[in-house]
Amino acid sequence: MHSAAENDQSLAIEPIGKLVWRYTIPTILSMLVTGIYVAIDGMFVGHHLGEVGLAGMMLAYPVGAILYAIGALLGMGGAALVSINLGRNDIPRARKILGNTFSLCLLAGILFAISGVLFSRDILIWLGAEGEVLTSADKYLFWYFFLGVFPVLAMAFTALLRNDGRPGFVTYVLILSGCLNALLDWLFIVVFPFGLAGAAIATMICQAVTALLCLQHFFTAKTRLRINLEQMVLSLDNCLNIVRVGFPSFLMNLYLSIVLTLHNTAFLWVGGPIHVAAFGVVSYAEALFYLVFEGIAFGTQPIFSFNAGAKRFDRVFATLKVAVWMALITAGIGLLFIYIVPQYLVYIFAGDNPQLTPVATEGMRLYFWGLPFEGLILVGAAFFQAINRPKEASILTGSKLLLIAIVIYLFAWLFGVTGVWISLASCSLVLTLWMLYTLSKLSKRLR
Repeated sequence: MHSAAENDQSLAIEPIGKLVWRYTIPTILSMLVTGIYVAIDGMFVGHHLGEVGLAGMMLAYPVGAILYAIGALLGMGGAALVSINLGRNDIPRARKILGNTFSLCLLAGILFAISGVLFSRDILIWLGAEGEVLTSADKYLFWYFFLGVFPVLAMAFTALLRNDGRPGFVTYVLILSGCLNALLDWLFIVVFPFGLAGAAIATMICQAVTALLCLQHFFTAKTRLRINLEQMVLSLDNCLNIVRVGFPSFLMNLYLSIVLTLHNTAFLWVGGPIHVAAFGVVSYAEALFYLVFEGIAFGTQPIFSFNAGAKRFDRVFATLKVAVWMALITAGIGLLFIYIVPQYLVYIFAGDNPQLTPVATEGMRLYFWGLPFEGLILVGAAFFQAINRPKEASILTGSKLLLIAIVIYLFAWLFGVTGVWISLASCSLVLTLWMLYTLSKLSKRLR
């Protein structure tokens, strides 16, 4: 294990390729483990609760995912600022930012627990849920929000612990949580038929385990960033900076929720519940690739931030180049798999379902051509954020939300179900071109 001082030194002088390998591979593995246990939820729901269960989860999950967006807002904002201040050798300020991040996580978790429990059913009805789908989705969201402080803490402190030079330990924690999630899904869905409520309880228990295991590091002598009560006293300046820098991560995570919700409502408008269930299958498949992109983005964040703080922009852009190639290679492998054997992915999440399989297979062919653009946008937004340029990152992620909200309904009106499937990739292509132009200008200015 690297000490904090050794970690700082390595970020400043080690070859970029070696650093990227050391930070991104454990982070990608940890993201994939997260994706696998989300996928396991989907497998248990699809195989044991059928189309009603899948449709209920697809309507409920985007609402509950606001908790992960808040965790990403606070965790990535705090992590980037901690790294930048370590690069400047300002350890007291780095500690204060960490303590304030912890306090904000606790407050946000409590606030969303109360508001989510009170209003989640109304939100589901507004989204168009009814009958059995509404009942099961409502039970799912009750437990998601009631225990909502745990996903906020887990999301934030996996980023902060990875940032403190322990990406390998984060991977082990997430592997443990993933295995526990599979066991609890089997227990609460198959052995005890709790339905979607069982899936939510299983997920929240795993989030609690992840949060507590990551948090304990910051209450020991193993780190210079040890949390105490004095650091937890909130400062308005620190809170605003954490939110400002973390806002692009909030948009990136909220984007997933909003995109899922927009697709669900558009499919219900021009298609039917079978298309919502099919989109559920497509989304679970996409999540595995998306999480690899997140692993690349999160893994390179400490390298970006530290070297930006130290004014080593040659190393910052060298790291970006490696991250872009990693994203493109991942997308290329994904496209080969998706277009050659899409039926296998459908079987994994929905079993042998003669009604759902052809709809989901066709959806994959129409949806996934934009996968390389998704990877580039995620890496680019994380890069802007990590070097303390949240304006560019927020423009990139915020524009995507605005664009997809317009395009998805326009395309649905013009082209029906096919239009819904192709809308996201079309938006991503436009934003990728804008991002490459902006990166080119920024590179000339900073080098």
